[in-house]
Amino acid sequence: MVLVRRHDRDERGAAAVLVAVMGVLLLLMVGLVLDLGLARDTRGKSQNAADASALAAGNVLYDDAGSPDFGAAVAAAKAYAGQNFDVSPADWSACTDSGRLAHTPDASPCISFDSVSAPTKVRVRIPDRRVDTAFAGLAGIESFTIATAARVVLDRGGVLDCGLCVLGSGVEHDLQNGDATVHGGNIHFNGSVAVSNNGLVATDGNITVEGSASGGMANYSPDPRTGYPAIDDPLATLALPPDMTGLTGQTIAGNECPPGPGIYSGLNLRGKTCTLPPGLYVVAGGLWDLAGNTATQLNGTGVTIYLTCSSLAQPRQCAQGEQGATIDASGNATLAIKAPTSGPLAGLSIVYDRNNSQTLRLTGNGGAGFTGTIYGKSATLQMNGNGCASTFRAAIIVNDLTMAGNPSCLVARYVPSENWAPPPGELRLDH
Repeated sequence: MVLVRRHDRDERGAAAVLVAVMGVLLLLMVGLVLDLGLARDTRGKSQNAADASALAAGNVLYDDAGSPDFGAAVAAAKAYAGQNFDVSPADWSACTDSGRLAHTPDASPCISFDSVSAPTKVRVRIPDRRVDTAFAGLAGIESFTIATAARVVLDRGGVLDCGLCVLGSGVEHDLQNGDATVHGGNIHFNGSVAVSNNGLVATDGNITVEGSASGGMANYSPDPRTGYPAIDDPLATLALPPDMTGLTGQTIAGNECPPGPGIYSGLNLRGKTCTLPPGLYVVAGGLWDLAGNTATQLNGTGVTIYLTCSSLAQPRQCAQGEQGATIDASGNATLAIKAPTSGPLAGLSIVYDRNNSQTLRLTGNGGAGFTGTIYGKSATLQMNGNGCASTFRAAIIVNDLTMAGNPSCLVARYVPSENWAPPPGELRLDH
């Protein structure tokens, strides 16, 4: 007979209990790991949905006219959340967000914006998602609640990088003794710039030059930053030619004033005082001549003049380097037109076909009452000298700037709200 001591039997029993307890604990740990893994996976999907939804909303936040479209943004956010995380309309109805932004255009506060008039931020909070546990319930954890949010920041656009942008690269822009002064914006020259002893390039912003800036530094205020990267066309996103639907060809006898929007050829307006009704004036080849020593004035509010090329008196896009229509408002002419304040041509007063290489001639005394962007990607702006008595309230984007006469001046004040507004730029996740 083999005798087993009671002490040995007690040890084996205790070991069995310990193994059983450890087995249960190990099972709980394995189950908890599995449950946590499922919760983490769900959280990742929820965060991806929040990111995608916020970006989608930001991408459609502004319409083609530059106005906020909250309906489109909310719809885009909900569509992406539904596609990426199966979020239903009922889920949005029950959603709450203590971190929401100032404006909630939808019934759900979980899609919010930082402003009613000019939003630059979008926040999307994905409705809570409950993840039931399979094993953690043994430890009293019945479920995990997943809550995620994302915020995007939108570069609103609306402000040009330069109030005077001279785009011609590989050339020297010789201002001679001219005075080019810009208030409220930067000055940039692709290529190089030169001024003579009595010349001046001045701004309350920065002066940047792709190449060199010759002439004494006293002729620049502030000192120019040379070797700066060339800039692209700031109005590259502007749709050209503009919509000419409804415009008809206009024939004018003598030197009568244009009667209203339409398609025109050259006009002799010397000595006239004309007020243009609001709308688009397409000049298809030819010259609008306002020059001379006799006082001439061209007025108009809500007016855009588009200068292009023509075939058989019909407007067409210019070929590269082709000279199309232009305006000569040198001498004693005053060009007092104001750009539209709404619509696709908002902020645009004088626009050249992108390939039109003509010269626009203005005077330093002729800008009284002028408001809106002057755009000529391939055109030259020549400021003819007869003083500096007026300010063009304009952003000016041209291929070349020349000064003729002494004194010759260009004084411009860039007010973003009165000029063409670039569309929103970079959209990035912020939070």
